[in-house]
Amino acid sequence: MTQKQTPIVHAPAAGEANSAFGFKRYFRITPEDTGGAFCVFEEEVEEGAGPPLHIHHVEHEMFTVLSGSVKFHCDGTEAVAEAGTTALIPPGACHAFKGIGPGTSRVLVMLSPGKGEGFFREVEKEGLSSKDGMDRVNEIAAKYSVEFVGPPLD
Repeated sequence: MTQKQTPIVHAPAAGEANSAFGFKRYFRITPEDTGGAFCVFEEEVEEGAGPPLHIHHVEHEMFTVLSGSVKFHCDGTEAVAEAGTTALIPPGACHAFKGIGPGTSRVLVMLSPGKGEGFFREVEKEGLSSKDGMDRVNEIAAKYSVEFVGPPLD
């Protein structure tokens, strides 16, 4: 017999806060909630900000732009995503994104499987950033099958 699970409901900008790499992030659904199947977090992306080029070797990464505009780069292809747009980055793809505004964009991100959420927790705990501490960031990333391979988008 299957045990009934309790629904998880979070309002916008609700859930456990995290600010790794200077992004405001809210963990909405954790890997613990899904038996590791996936995690979901909301991220605020300031205009002009974004992570360095990187690869998730295991996880699919899905983005839904909630507000603003975001430029995505994936294996040499670029696309601008407006509010309501969903983008899926497959495992092994070299990618990055950048907020192009106007102002702060909000993005809902899902990682599947959900293990990668731990990367953000560890980076925040150690106070690391993409501007300094990248050697340590890369050590942590390797634990989560993530590899940083280049700079943020121009």
